[in-house]
Order: sequence, then C-alpha cells, then structure tokens
Amino acid sequence: MIYYFSGTGNSLYVARQLADALGERLSPMTFPPMTDNPVVGLVFPVYSWGIPNVVESFVSKMKHILKGKESREQGSFLYAVMTCGDDMGYADKVLETALGRKLDAAFSVQMPNTYVCLPGFDVDSKELCKEKLAKEGVAIKEIATCISDRKAVRRLKRGSFPRTKTYIIRPLFNRYLLTDKYFRVDAGKCVSCGRCRKMCPVGNIIVDETPQWQSHCTGCLACYHACPYHAINFGNMTQKKGQYNLLKLL
Repeated sequence: MIYYFSGTGNSLYVARQLADALGERLSPMTFPPMTDNPVVGLVFPVYSWGIPNVVESFVSKMKHILKGKESREQGSFLYAVMTCGDDMGYADKVLETALGRKLDAAFSVQMPNTYVCLPGFDVDSKELCKEKLAKEGVAIKEIATCISDRKAVRRLKRGSFPRTKTYIIRPLFNRYLLTDKYFRVDAGKCVSCGRCRKMCPVGNIIVDETPQWQSHCTGCLACYHACPYHAINFGNMTQKKGQYNLLKLL
C-alpha cells in the first residue's frame, strides 16, 4: 500500500509511477483505508523542510498501525518518498518523530519548484522542469528496486544548513506563513469557475462569486497554480510569479 498526499500533482505523479513499478495500491492520506500489507510507503511533498500538516494528521490517525508494523509483522517495511524542489532538510526526522519509530528506508526526489510566496522563490523554467522530470523517472526505478529488495537505505538531498532550515526556519514559517488569510482574489479576473475549489486537496475553499478560504489551509498553493486567469495571489508576493501545471509538461 502506498499512501500519498499531493497538492500541485508532483507527489501524486511520483506515487503513481512507484505504484505501477511495485504493483501496489494507492490511497490518499486524506481518506486512508486500513491495510494489512506489511510493506507500506508514504509519498508526499516537503513543505518548509518538514512535513505538511496533512501528513501529520494522517500519521496521528494511523500511528498505531504504522508503528506496530515494526515489531508485529515479520517482513514489514515502512518507507517514505519525499518530493522537493531543491532540498529537504531533516523532513525524514520530523516524520520519524511523528511516527514514533524509524523508517526502514527514505528517499527524496527532486521535482519542479512550486513554492512562490517569498522573495527569491518562483517556479522553475520549462527547461529545468523537464530536466527534473527526466531525472525523476530514473530515480523512481532505482527507488522501486531498493524497495523490492527491502534495502535499508537513505538517499536524501538535505541541502545546506538542514538543521537550521528544519528546526529554526520551519517553525517560524508554520507560525507566520502557513495561513490562508493572505490570499487575495482579483474580482476583475475571477469568473467563479470553481477550479480552485475542485483542486484544493483539503476542501478549504468555497466559491460564492469569488473564492473564500475556510482557515484550514495546508499551504500547497494548488488554488494559486490552478487558476486559469491568475486571479488568485498570496498578498502582493505572487502577482508577477509564474504558475505550475504538471500536465502541460508531460
């Protein structure tokens, strides 16, 4: 069983390829069924060098099952595949703290950047996106082999200053920027198409003439990237930033 969370589609893309390679079933973390499969994978994006609050909620609900596999089932294997634009810090350590156990294997996979809400952050060029996607295909084959062989490995791109990023910057980010109160809608561009509502993975948007956020945002920016008219912005920070559409790159 592979449980996944995905906002803009990168992690779902990876999860589907991994499921095909391993012959495993997929399930969203937002509606997780129980499983008696001794091999369980977790696929999700790295947010601010840590794990999304959706993943934390999933782990809280499934913790007794995921932790119990460590000692209860012979041949059990718990692994995580984390997608990131550049590096992932100590996101695996944050996950293990939430789980209350060590992962048997952990991997990071570079995918196109989607975070645009701070200065210096923007989507990758089309050329760089395609380069990352080409490397991702090779990486998934290698990861699938490691999982099939039950290799206890860690193939992670932590980046520079990972401890600072995960344990100092991340708490500040979560406190001040993990919020939907800064989203703004240009009423002159919005046509109330509802695409933002449909793409939100946590059901945080209703559309009443214009989108209205409901204060349980996970910070994925799916609404921003999905708007066909660039009518949604995060404060003034994203007005001149690009949008990401995975399907147009495939």
